[in-house]
Amino acid sequence: MSRKKNFEETDKLTRIAIVNADRCKPKRCRQECKKSCPVVRMGKLCIEVTPNDKIATISEELCIGCGICV
Repeated sequence: MSRKKNFEETDKLTRIAIVNADRCKPKRCRQECKKSCPVVRMGKLCIEVTPNDKIATISEELCIGCGICV
């Protein structure tokens, strides 16, 4: 019974997708975050990198909060 309760509690957690400015280096961008994202690998557009400023944008609706991109 406690196992079901733990699942319900973790299911309610909200995850926020943010780009860490200390780790994101637009001038040396090789899109490592986009290449390693499991959601992007499944064919969904979770991380976008604009060609002009090369700053990553993460979709909070699609992000699963795995933390691989950080």
